[in-house]
Amino acid sequence: MVDIHPNDFCAKLCEIASTRKKRTLGKINEICKEQAGLGNKDFSIATIGGLLENKGILTEQALRNKNSEEYRALIKQWAEFTNGSMKKTKSNKTNSINDDILASISDPTLRAIFGITMAENKKLKNELSILKNLTTLTIDMRKTKENALKEDLNTILTSSSFGLTDVEIRALKDAISDEFIKDQGWTVYDNGKVKQKGAQVYRTGYVSAIKKILNEYEAKK
Repeated sequence: MVDIHPNDFCAKLCEIASTRKKRTLGKINEICKEQAGLGNKDFSIATIGGLLENKGILTEQALRNKNSEEYRALIKQWAEFTNGSMKKTKSNKTNSINDDILASISDPTLRAIFGITMAENKKLKNELSILKNLTTLTIDMRKTKENALKEDLNTILTSSSFGLTDVEIRALKDAISDEFIKDQGWTVYDNGKVKQKGAQVYRTGYVSAIKKILNEYEAKK
């Protein structure tokens, strides 16, 4: 932990700053103070930048610019003073992206629908992860009940509807729709992997697996 309090550090920066920068430094100091008061040790540029952008103070990109060195220095001072960090873990980054997306939607109905969609995507991701960990995967398209009784832990019995409801089918379609992927800022690769700004969101096979399920569903309707 550093000896000088961030409030004092902010005051020193303000002594040589322009009027505009003094105001911005003061607002950044308040944001960081709130983070510290909540016991949150995440002082990454992505997190603080997002909080500043939500309040119309400064964009995250502006915070990263060369002429914002004083702002980043103040954030670093708060991170060191609270034993926090300016580095963001991968898991926190995912949560922050989702939180920022929800926060940007002003309409409460749309925000609720989008929140449900993200929850469904998380559920699908977990289910796909379970499927990938199966040592042997046998797809049996027969519709007999006797076969269902014989299936073991590594066998999946599918019906013409895959046991999925219309709502679940729509959720799968929405999860890989061009519009949804574009809104997230994702990039989909030929192998089904999904990335956002170089960071992996979903592993290889995510999009292709969902497409296969939907294609089989449509073929068996």
